[in-house]
Amino acid sequence: MSITGEAEMLLAVTQLTEEYDRQARKAVRSGGQMFAEKLKADTPVSEEDHSGLGPLADHIKTGSVSIKTGDYSVDIGYDTAKGRIAHFPNSGTSKQSPQHFIEKTQSEMREPVLAEFIKDLKVN
Repeated sequence: MSITGEAEMLLAVTQLTEEYDRQARKAVRSGGQMFAEKLKADTPVSEEDHSGLGPLADHIKTGSVSIKTGDYSVDIGYDTAKGRIAHFPNSGTSKQSPQHFIEKTQSEMREPVLAEFIKDLKVN
């Protein structure tokens, strides 16, 4: 690509920035979806459901892509209906051993999510 004037250069920079933004959002969204699927698989399911809302794994929520902090991010976690109790099986109680399924998912998905980011951000 050859650029001969200031206006052409600014247009090229704008186009590159917009394309990068689309690709970055797609990469973060697909990595977040992979993480949410793995978190659902790793979340323990109990036979007892005192809330009547179903298992915790059915309450995983994926937010939209945000750049509030200057970095692209997407929040993945549990919804407000059952999210407040997720820390009990994860961290344990006096009557229940900790299962650390959230930390397990984070450590297991670090490499696959980064690989997905790289795949989505590669310029063809």
